[in-house]
Amino acid sequence: MIPILDSKRQYAKIGNEIEKAVTEVLASGSYILGKHNKAFQTEFADFVGTKYSVGLNSGTDALHLALRALNIGRGDEVITTAFTFVATASAIGLAGATPVFVDINPDTFNIDANKIGDNTCSSLRTAG
Repeated sequence: MIPILDSKRQYAKIGNEIEKAVTEVLASGSYILGKHNKAFQTEFADFVGTKYSVGLNSGTDALHLALRALNIGRGDEVITTAFTFVATASAIGLAGATPVFVDINPDTFNIDANKIGDNTCSSLRTAG
C-alpha cells in the first residue's frame, strides 16, 4: 500500500519548528486571536495572493461559512465526494443543503466530472 500522507516524514523535517511554535502558544496562554493567529492569517493571505484571510477553528466551519457566503441552503444540492471526511457532508447539512456524492477519478482522487449528473450520484435526503 502506498500511503497518501507520511506524517512521520513531514514531522522529521519540521518537528523542531512545530514544537517551538506549540510551546510559544502554550506559554502565552493565548490560544484564540493571539499574535500567532494574526501572523498565520497574514502569511496565509500573502501565500494565496489575497488581501485578507480568516483562520477558523475547523475545516467544518470553513466549509459551512463558505456555503453560507454563497447563500447555499435549504433546497440546494451540493456536489461533493464520498472520498472525504464526514465533516464535508456535515457542513453541507449545517447550511441546510443536501450533499450529492460523486465518485472520484482513481488517478487524481478528485471528483470525476464525467460522473456528475449520471445515475451513480447519490444524495442524503432528510425528512422535513
